[in-house]
Amino acid sequence: MRMRTIREPLAADRPVDVRGTLRRLAGYLAPYRLLIVLSIAASIGLSLLTLLPAMLTREIIDTVIPSNSAAQALSVGLLLALVYAVRAAMVVVNQYIITWIGQQLVYNLSKELFGHVQRLPMRFHESMETGQIMSRVTNDVGSLQQALLGGAVTAAVSVLNLVVYLVVLLFLNWQMTLLILTTVPATVASSIIVSSLLRPRYRDVQAKIGAVTASLQENVAGIRVSKAFAREERSIAQFALRTQDNYDASTRTARIQAGYGPTTQLIGGLGTCLILWYGGSQIMGQNLSLGELVAFMSYVTLFYSPINSLTSVNNTLQQALASADRVFQFLDETPEDLDPPDAVVLDRVAGRVDFQHVWFGYDPGQPVLNDIDLHVRPGEIIALVGTTGAGKTSLVNLIPRFYLVTDGRVEIDGHDVRDVRLDSLRTQIAVVLQETYLFASSVRQNIAFSRPEASLDEVVAAARAANAHEFIVAMPDGYDSDVGQGGSKLSRGERQRLAIARAILADRPILILDEATSDVDRETEALIQHALERVMHGRTTFVIAHRLATIRKADRVLVMEHGRIIEQGSHEELLRLEGAYARLHRMQFAGEPPG
Repeated sequence: MRMRTIREPLAADRPVDVRGTLRRLAGYLAPYRLLIVLSIAASIGLSLLTLLPAMLTREIIDTVIPSNSAAQALSVGLLLALVYAVRAAMVVVNQYIITWIGQQLVYNLSKELFGHVQRLPMRFHESMETGQIMSRVTNDVGSLQQALLGGAVTAAVSVLNLVVYLVVLLFLNWQMTLLILTTVPATVASSIIVSSLLRPRYRDVQAKIGAVTASLQENVAGIRVSKAFAREERSIAQFALRTQDNYDASTRTARIQAGYGPTTQLIGGLGTCLILWYGGSQIMGQNLSLGELVAFMSYVTLFYSPINSLTSVNNTLQQALASADRVFQFLDETPEDLDPPDAVVLDRVAGRVDFQHVWFGYDPGQPVLNDIDLHVRPGEIIALVGTTGAGKTSLVNLIPRFYLVTDGRVEIDGHDVRDVRLDSLRTQIAVVLQETYLFASSVRQNIAFSRPEASLDEVVAAARAANAHEFIVAMPDGYDSDVGQGGSKLSRGERQRLAIARAILADRPILILDEATSDVDRETEALIQHALERVMHGRTTFVIAHRLATIRKADRVLVMEHGRIIEQGSHEELLRLEGAYARLHRMQFAGEPPG
């Protein structure tokens, strides 16, 4: 399967392969086949036990009452009570087995889905809203769980009961059974029609739920911006539109559901009327006893009960099929870690990085990097400057294989990154981004994210090197203080220093700094810059910066424009060149002496 482009949407409107979906779900159930067989056997036993009350009722009407025997009545009553007690115990055991299997299935599917999403390429995550991903992992798997724990079990038992009750009805009176069967085609036809109508509507409902989740996630994450610009009412209105779409889709589905149950019940009622008419005439002609008619009517009720259950559970199953298909859409996305069979496992590298005539584009025919030829020595500090959209971030994103080159090669210590096992490649690289993300946990856990096994002393040493120790120990719980969602309890500069501490603790030979000192005050910038100088020492470093003051100590500065390197050299060399870099420098330091 080809890797989808950043602007290519997930094929949410692909045709649903019902058989394929059911076959894949069955594959998840295969490890529990013995328990499933046990559950089926219990269901058969329940079906047989369900037959006994009607038979005992016929015995009471046709034999016990005419004989006026209290002893016989007591015996039949006790037997009936025993039947109900055994049946209740079997229901409990069977329900527990099914619930356990369903929970195991959902657990495994959720774990697999989340793990797969973690391994999907950056292209996927940049083209898919976070809320849509959350909806697949929560809403869709939740709908699937409800169907598996209730719908699928009910459907299987109902079909089994239907067959058993039909055999009993034929045995009791085949003429009246044929009358009942005349109503079945209409029931089946209505079920097929409604199923074909419900499935796409459920998919639409699930998609709308995903849109609501995406809108909620986006607005909660952006609440500070919304309040800052007094746009709360606009956010509320946009969210209302999403929920209105969900309401409309759900209402369209509910209209079909509303007519489905009553239709099947009407068909069943007509069948009952036929039996009462024909059975009454047979009693009057002395061809049928009252007990036999009562028993037959009891079995007719039992016969229609699974049909009605199948009618109601069909809604749940259609929703489950829609949810399962959406889950499998994600599982069918190609993960990024498809290493070649003979992939090279990197030990700690020296840090030589080579770009050999590299071309790259997010969309075919629209390159953002054009014939990049760059050779970086181990331990060299490379600064990348240029206007927004020049291709700086795209270039460094090729090193950890966030994206694959369109043409050319990116090599680390002579190994093409496409031929290297992905996990061993990324353990050579540490990244500090402009938008630092911290997890909603403690300071210590965030710093140790790159090395969870690190000791507290190692974490503290990394924090000291990042000029973060002082503000950490001033927090209420020190290194155990919670940083809040996304680091909301910290300032931008504090978050950046924790990110630098995380990179220091990782101790990787290659370092990528993407705007690591932007949007902070001069004092904080100085602290961060000093910390960066420590972490860059002895490492091959790529620094992306708009503030040229932060890159004066770089060994080489690359000036990029429209995906090309148009100038390169040291800070002083480029100033003397009086080219693009010198113009950028003059724009930032107007009124200050150059250098």
